[in-house]
Amino acid sequence: MIDLGAVGQADPEPEPAPSPPRRFLRIPNAALAYAAIAIALAATVVTVVKWSPLHRPLAESTVTGFLEAVHDGDVEGALAFTDQKGAEGEYLVPEALDARWEITQVAQVAYTDLGDGQAKAEVYAEIEGPDDALVGHRYHVIIDRGEAEIQGAMTEHEAYGTFDYLDLNGVRLDIDLQGHPTYLMLLPGYYEFYPDMPSTMEFEDGGSMLVLGSKFLQIESGIVDEWIPSPWVVVSQEGEDAVNAALREFYDGCAADPAAEGCPFKFPEDPARDVALAPGAQWQVATYPEVRSERLWYEHGAGFGLDSSLPGEARVQVEITEDGETRSALVSCPIWVNGLYAAFDFEAGFSIDAGYEMFEDRCRSLIEVEA
Repeated sequence: MIDLGAVGQADPEPEPAPSPPRRFLRIPNAALAYAAIAIALAATVVTVVKWSPLHRPLAESTVTGFLEAVHDGDVEGALAFTDQKGAEGEYLVPEALDARWEITQVAQVAYTDLGDGQAKAEVYAEIEGPDDALVGHRYHVIIDRGEAEIQGAMTEHEAYGTFDYLDLNGVRLDIDLQGHPTYLMLLPGYYEFYPDMPSTMEFEDGGSMLVLGSKFLQIESGIVDEWIPSPWVVVSQEGEDAVNAALREFYDGCAADPAAEGCPFKFPEDPARDVALAPGAQWQVATYPEVRSERLWYEHGAGFGLDSSLPGEARVQVEITEDGETRSALVSCPIWVNGLYAAFDFEAGFSIDAGYEMFEDRCRSLIEVEA
């Protein structure tokens, strides 16, 4: 048999022949399958008993019991099969478990008799989730005088959140982006990131994973990691429309109050002339700048950095003093969104934020236009 859990590792010393994998048959009538096995092996009764799913080794039964308890949502029952019986955490609760997966294989692949009724075994397990996603892992089982438990069934990992919190299967864990790392442990199974994320955003490579032991399989991309992935969030077409709507609202506010943070309506410095608003004049947005979803890049803790796909334009009546003379003129100021961010609130939607003061707070140029 090919042990998928041994890729990249040195070949182990020869071990006693492994027990066959316990395959979890997907046929309407499992009894017919067992009957077929019995007929095929009827000539060798001893072999039938040894290889029968009803007489699996203790190590296999322990791993199977652990996985079945997790699938049933019985956290306490699952931990009872491990050396982590008292483990606690935000995701070690029934509410964090999703049963959209199944056990496909459990097989003892290594066994060492330590003497005095003690032994250690390696059991390869495999589970399958949506879209035929498969992930396997080798569990280490310690046996002591007929009692067995899985050693290190769960591994502690640092938690990463796309936002300032992590949400898996609807269970939220706040993350301090500036403080000490946050750690968590996950039981086997299927996990969906931010299941309540609005339709204005989506994940670039999907937002779900299949977990087994220390393996994390990103279902949509097929990538297997040994740390919890942090999916990349992007803005959907609906989100692009919402960001542009927020931009229009933002620049309307700038027209009413040009001194507001992030507004680009200060006049450029010019030692040759002085420019001031005409009495009673107010900025008018002639065309709004636009952004496109493929040019929106999410930055952790800040939001989506904005980059103009189309610049806008604002106009205002001014008085220009030059060479001791003052005249009135209508001037045009191009509008670029660079340096602004589309911050996101799950309840309020997108809002425009000045970010890290990299925005332009004055016109790049000022052009006189005919009224």
